[in-house]
Amino acid sequence: MSNLYLRLAKTNIRNNRQLYLPYLISGIVTVAMFYLMIFINNNPGMKTIPGAANLKMIMSMGVGNIAVFACIFIFYTNSFILKNRKKEIGVYNILGMEKRHIAKVLGQETFFVAVIAIAGGVLSGIVFSKLILMLLYRMLGFQESVSFYVAKAGIEYTILVFGFVYVLTLLYNLLQIRLANPIELLRGGNVGEKEPKTKVLMAIAGITCLTVAYYIAITTENPMEVLTKFFLAVLLVIIGTYLLFTAGSIAILKMLRKNKKFYYNKKHFAAVSGMLYRMKQNAAGLASICVLSTMVLVMISMTVSMFAGVDDELKACYPYEVNYMDRSETMDPTVDVQELYQKMADTIQAQGREITDSEVYSYFQIFMTVKGSEFLPLDGSVDVSATDMTGVTFITRESLLASDRSLKASEMPEPEAGKVNIYSKTPYNQSTIQLYGQTYAVDQTFSYESENDSFMVLDGSIYVVADESVLRQIFDLQKAAGMNADGSSMYQTEISFEYDGTKEEKLACAEALSKAMESGENTHTSYLESRTENEKDFYVLYGGLFFLGLFLGIMFLMVTVMIIFYKQISEGYDDRERYIIMEKVGMSHAEVKATIQSQIRIVFFLPLVMAAIHVAAAFPMIRRLLAMLNLTNVPLFVTCLVVTILIFTAIYYLVFRITSKAYDKIVSK
Repeated sequence: MSNLYLRLAKTNIRNNRQLYLPYLISGIVTVAMFYLMIFINNNPGMKTIPGAANLKMIMSMGVGNIAVFACIFIFYTNSFILKNRKKEIGVYNILGMEKRHIAKVLGQETFFVAVIAIAGGVLSGIVFSKLILMLLYRMLGFQESVSFYVAKAGIEYTILVFGFVYVLTLLYNLLQIRLANPIELLRGGNVGEKEPKTKVLMAIAGITCLTVAYYIAITTENPMEVLTKFFLAVLLVIIGTYLLFTAGSIAILKMLRKNKKFYYNKKHFAAVSGMLYRMKQNAAGLASICVLSTMVLVMISMTVSMFAGVDDELKACYPYEVNYMDRSETMDPTVDVQELYQKMADTIQAQGREITDSEVYSYFQIFMTVKGSEFLPLDGSVDVSATDMTGVTFITRESLLASDRSLKASEMPEPEAGKVNIYSKTPYNQSTIQLYGQTYAVDQTFSYESENDSFMVLDGSIYVVADESVLRQIFDLQKAAGMNADGSSMYQTEISFEYDGTKEEKLACAEALSKAMESGENTHTSYLESRTENEKDFYVLYGGLFFLGLFLGIMFLMVTVMIIFYKQISEGYDDRERYIIMEKVGMSHAEVKATIQSQIRIVFFLPLVMAAIHVAAAFPMIRRLLAMLNLTNVPLFVTCLVVTILIFTAIYYLVFRITSKAYDKIVSK
């Protein structure tokens, strides 16, 4: 008897190969991607490269993301296959097979699919693992040799995770069969739907969700708010998309039906009526395609632009080749700044390097919350959220001019004695500031715009500019208030140099500077950082994000294509009888084909258009997120986004052509 179940399972998979083949291929690819992520994460050679900790963290994120989306994707495609096989299973039931016998056949089928997908995916992952690692090394600029390595942990985790997922799909299928009676199974996917009602409240809710999400994306300026509100905006977009496709599409189709000139057209009549009666199941698929398309466009364009602009990002994070920072608990210098500057300059020149630029400035800064004219420290006495935090920098006019060459001295007057000037991105409209119980008059306020100042990327940030006596008083007040206890608000002096040379020469010079600084005083409150020395870590971070973005982008694209494919195949079988009847009552085959093309165009390109609208609305928020990651080159991001959209549209159109032919072939039989 067991041989019978085995033969039936093999025959069923073979006879339904049009459904199972894409399912198997996508399963193999997903398993291979999961194995490759674990392989990269656990590869012994990764421990020797700079920035290995960052790369390991990024690849761990990839493992988790692929596992979650693989589970969703496999369940989604499995439900399509089950829907189209219910009639076949119903025939088995009518012919005398009990549901426990059908369960055994489904168990054998699931076992075959799982073995082929997992074994094929693991073998593919092992075969391509060295190539993928070489590609990653090439992207990160590493010259290390790559040896062949089989990740035993990767094989074990892959079998465990995907074995569990396929067991869950089997349990789901058995539950569906158990709850259905033979007549329902025979009718299978041909169960008709009543004409859906226009759900006005749902449509309004969907529009409201999208409006709020778009408003958040367009108007949110404070980076702390961007971080906290980004995922809220994403959630609202997903909910709004599903609600709008479910309710809004029905309302639009009914409006088209009321337009007699449009509706009573041979090309539109069947398409509109067919979609209207099946819009409940259509809406979920269309919304899923829209959301996944948006994710592909955003993820790939962001990671590509970050990797393409990595040199700009490195320069934004490290404006000078070397930067020396001395931190003190008092405003009295622990070292002679000019003497230290000269010592560094002499060391650089002794290494044969030519100094092309330099700067020296001092300041102290602290996060506070500003309520009217009150500047309140974050000492626990005031209940504030992350979005209420304001970065406040206290600095002299000379130091501010030295820290940012884009500022003009003529436009930055010296404040009157005992008063302060306020420079901020957001307007400050008060005539005084209150700090630690003291009140200081505001002489003048200015709008401050600079892409070169990393601290001012916080849009709520404020520069308090005053003479040294006022700054000393404020510093002593905050020290007395205990704000310097954790070392977070110390008086800082920065000395920066830009000099020529190759990477090797710059590294040697930075090392010489580091040794020279160690021989001086105050080493426990000072440090030296080098742009070239941190370059490898930077490339690993952004290269790893780019690699992960491509991996997840390919996966989301594959899921999108599979949803489109199964949706078209499923609807092809549903529509076949309807179009046969139409031909019998006088519609020509050419007219049927034109109707099919009209329906497919609407179904296909509506999600793509909506995804483009989502991306356009999200652009301001994405730009701010990229700015926080040191990418301020907006034209570069726009170029990457446009190219990504064009390539995705080309792939989308290719899928449209292939699936429309498959749909037409099914309907024409």
